[in-house]
Amino acid sequence: MKLQINGENLELVYSFRSAIYFEQITGHNIDFSNLTGNDLITLFYTVVIASLQKAKKEVIDMVSFMDVVDENGGDKCFMEFAKWYADVIRVQFEILNSTENEDEAEKKEIKGKKKTKKA
Repeated sequence: MKLQINGENLELVYSFRSAIYFEQITGHNIDFSNLTGNDLITLFYTVVIASLQKAKKEVIDMVSFMDVVDENGGDKCFMEFAKWYADVIRVQFEILNSTENEDEAEKKEIKGKKKTKKA
């Protein structure tokens, strides 16, 4: 997802840093089963901050962030962010599950080799 900030396109990136910022600002972990409107705004803001830092751009405050959202379509921009973020998280979980399945298959293969060597 891209946002126009100060006349430049900023590519939003998913990062652990944004989750840490979210927790620092709100005082709680991201709870996707109970995400409030305020949490979504804060999550969006922390992703923008982390993305600006990665791009080596000047960080903006919350008031400037709200101006950026308004300039990028307001509510439509929030909905686009929510969809983008959900897609990113879905991919992350798929990668995690894939890795866990590969680890399990590898463990079974190693066990099978050990049994074959003993026989």
